[in-house]
Amino acid sequence: MVEIRPTMPGDCWLVLTALRDAEVAELAALGHTSEECIRFGLMFGNAQTVFINGKPAGIFGITEYPDGNVPWACFTTAIDEHPITFLRACKRWRESVCGTLIQHVDARNQEAVRWFKWLGFEVSEPEPLGVNGEPFHRVEIH
Repeated sequence: MVEIRPTMPGDCWLVLTALRDAEVAELAALGHTSEECIRFGLMFGNAQTVFINGKPAGIFGITEYPDGNVPWACFTTAIDEHPITFLRACKRWRESVCGTLIQHVDARNQEAVRWFKWLGFEVSEPEPLGVNGEPFHRVEIH
């Protein structure tokens, strides 16, 4: 069973304790810690927490900017345990979101790249963006 609800105090710590390695590596490539990114998202966006069978599966949201909205997410290993359940919930969420969404995703994080494609995002060729020139794809949907 999937539960998606507005993020509450303490959810950040539940998610941080079980983040996927690819999430941590992607955020480090951008020069940030996972905690910094989640806190930024909580301050400037609409955040939701996902639970799958009672386990914290992630925090995600959208930060609004004048030229497009930026989706962000940090997921835990719980999504690997229930991938179909997770993907169905994501599809329902994506269908409820309006407007242009633009983000960059670490090309090394192939699961995230496939996830954006599955949601219908256009994925560009990778370009150097990380602090050490790591390749990132621009992903966009209208």
